[in-house]
Amino acid sequence: MKIFGGKRRLKSNSALAIAAGCAVAFMFIATVISIGIYQQRMDEAKELLVEAEYEQYDSYVIMISSNDSSDFWQEVYKSAKEYGSEQGVYVDMLSTSIDKSYSKAEYMEMAIESNCDAIFLEGDDSPETAEMVAKAKHADIPVFTLESDIDMANRVSYIGANSYTIASLYGETLAANLVKQKKVMVLAGNTVNPTEASAFVNNMQSALDGRELPNGNLDFEVRTVESKDAFANEEYIQNLFKENDLAPVVICLDQESTESFYQAMIDYNKVGQIMLLGSDVSPTILTGIKQGVILSTVYVDAQSIGVSAAEAYIEYRDAGYVSDYISVDANVIDATNIDEAMEEVENE
Repeated sequence: MKIFGGKRRLKSNSALAIAAGCAVAFMFIATVISIGIYQQRMDEAKELLVEAEYEQYDSYVIMISSNDSSDFWQEVYKSAKEYGSEQGVYVDMLSTSIDKSYSKAEYMEMAIESNCDAIFLEGDDSPETAEMVAKAKHADIPVFTLESDIDMANRVSYIGANSYTIASLYGETLAANLVKQKKVMVLAGNTVNPTEASAFVNNMQSALDGRELPNGNLDFEVRTVESKDAFANEEYIQNLFKENDLAPVVICLDQESTESFYQAMIDYNKVGQIMLLGSDVSPTILTGIKQGVILSTVYVDAQSIGVSAAEAYIEYRDAGYVSDYISVDANVIDATNIDEAMEEVENE
């Protein structure tokens, strides 16, 4: 019995040793792969800096947003790049230079590793972004936030519209068009900070305070899309319609949600039953306003943000200081000016 038991223990010990060896080997391989991927990212970042230096620009600035492919951020990038090039500043959006997709924090890490001269960043309230911004400050790389802000302690300047002004524009549209609606759904896609969505509602309530609305004070409900998957916004909105979990008034706080909600209204035959207010400008959104499916959209001029960001960096570079807040106007497009807006887009 002892011999039998001893043999069993020997096999068990051997199995444990093999398992432990496999685990160590796996961890080693995973570490090597991780280091390799990290090094690849760093090499790509350094290559971008070399490219900028080769073009003989005075400064190299990297722009990072949560949705680089959107019409809005492409216009911000284009205007900043064009203005910057005239002033010896090379503005780069990493996602347009690298084939593989990375997270916002990873792009920040690459920007810092490249030792760029500044970072143009769409702010958010995530711990990862806060950590990277602090790291950039420690590396003496100034960060300028665009459209959405972060903690003032670690950025140089914020370029964007006043949040209360934006809420007031929505409030004016609602006050002029409400009949008996009382419930308002505020829909924030996965590129919008939940904190910003809540702040938007607070500003809306302040903007509407004292106004005589047809059915009294409005009831606001914030819905946020948490998943960062590629089609998360569209799937979330589809589920709202499938479950008829809707409101008579819907305000979408980003371009993708506006476009998806507009299309769902058509697909589910809800046109005329929901008052939809959108955000940003795109051919799809303008078409929706022209058709009368979207009541209006509020947008911040992307070109102004891009140019103002480049100007702010140049002033900071040359003078050593710049205003910590640079205001950009917000505007409304609705049935009264849709033809003019569509004509401007066609002529661009």
